[in-house]
Amino acid sequence: MFDIGFWELFFLFLLTLFVLGPEKLPEVASFLGKQFGKVQKYFNNVKSQIDDEVDSTDIKSILKDQELSISELQQRIKEASGEESESDKSK
Repeated sequence: MFDIGFWELFFLFLLTLFVLGPEKLPEVASFLGKQFGKVQKYFNNVKSQIDDEVDSTDIKSILKDQELSISELQQRIKEASGEESESDKSK
């Protein structure tokens, strides 16, 4: 996704180690990990809410109605083609 390789991550780790120092690095890593976890929980929650809304709407009934109308159209096409072939036979 971001195309970050091992050496880029290693360079970022060394840079943060030099900037923050070895005392602060574990604290910052812990803080960032917790914040990332919160963001992940938030997006999972939003995704589950969207899935619940989609399930609760009438999408399934709309799809079923469309399937019924498609089957009706197919049946009418078969009937129409059957009528045409009968009229062709009578000529």
